[in-house]
Amino acid sequence: MIERFKVKNKTTSREVIFGQDIDCDYVYKSDGLDWGTAPAQHNTYNYLNQIGVTISSTMIKERDITITGYVYYWLTKDDMMALDRSQWNSYGYEIIKNKKEDLNSIINPLDYLVLSINDYFIEGKPAASIAYGNTEQTNNTYFCEFMFTLYCANPMFKKNTIMKTIINGDIPMLHSPFIIPPFGIVGGRRVNYLMLSVENEGDVQIGCRIILTAKDEVVNPQIENIGTGETITIKKTMQQGEKIIINTSDGPEKGVIGIIDGVEYNYFKYWSFDNSWFKCQVGTTLIGYSTENGAEDSLDVVIEINPEKYALMEM
Repeated sequence: MIERFKVKNKTTSREVIFGQDIDCDYVYKSDGLDWGTAPAQHNTYNYLNQIGVTISSTMIKERDITITGYVYYWLTKDDMMALDRSQWNSYGYEIIKNKKEDLNSIINPLDYLVLSINDYFIEGKPAASIAYGNTEQTNNTYFCEFMFTLYCANPMFKKNTIMKTIINGDIPMLHSPFIIPPFGIVGGRRVNYLMLSVENEGDVQIGCRIILTAKDEVVNPQIENIGTGETITIKKTMQQGEKIIINTSDGPEKGVIGIIDGVEYNYFKYWSFDNSWFKCQVGTTLIGYSTENGAEDSLDVVIEINPEKYALMEM
C-alpha cells in the first residue's frame, strides 16, 4: 500500500503531497487509487489452416491513473483558541476553498505533471480539469471530494536517479567529510576499459544516453552493442574538450548534439547511415567503443540509463 506520493506541475514547479496522514496537503480515499495498467496490443497474422494466430509484434500502450480524495481542513487548537466558536466553520471553509484553488492550478490539462512515489516517478497530463463532488454529502463546509485522471503516454515508472556506467574516464574519490592521512589522498581514479556491462534492472529494454568527451584529438568514435552487433559511429574528428551526447531513448529527447565551448550544435550531419539507435536490454548489455586513430585513452565514455518498471512493489 502506498502511504503517500507527490504531484508536481512541471510548468509552475508547484507541488503537493497526497496521503492518508493529517499532515499531507490532500487526503486520498483508501480505495481511491487506481494505478491502471500498461496494456499490451499484440499484432497478429495467420495463414490457411493455421490453428490460432502468430504474434508478429507487441506494443505497450498508454496508462490512465485515477486519484480520488478529499480537500479538507481540521482546525488546530491554536485556531480554536483564536476564534469564536461561531467562526470555526466559516474559517475552515475559507481554507478549504483556497486549497481547492491551489489544486485547480496544479491539475491543469495543459501542463505535464510528475507523480513521484519514493524512488520512482511517472509523468503525464490530466485527462480533464479536476472534478469535485456535486452533492451536499460530497461537497460541504467540512470537506470536498475530488477526482482527476492522469493520462500517461509512457506507462512506465522511472527511477528518480539516473544509473551511470563509466566505460572510460575519471571516478572521483573524494567524499565529504574526509580526513587527509599523512601519506596523502587520491583525488580520483582513472578507469580504462574497451568494454563494460550496463545493468538494466527494469522490466523493459530502454534507450540510453551516451556521453563522449575528447581529451585530445579523436577520429570517428564508435560505440557498439556487443550482444546485438549494432553500432553508433560519429563521422567527425573531435577536438580537445569537445563533447558529444547521443540519446537513443524514444521521444523528443532522441538525437545527437555536440557541445564546444559551452555552445550546443546539432550533430546529426555526422551520423553514419549504418548506425542504429540501439537499446539496453533487460539485465546486462555489453557496450564497447573504439576510435579510428587508436585514441581510446583520449576519449571519456559514460553511459546513462533510467530503468523502467510496469508496477512498484508498494502497489
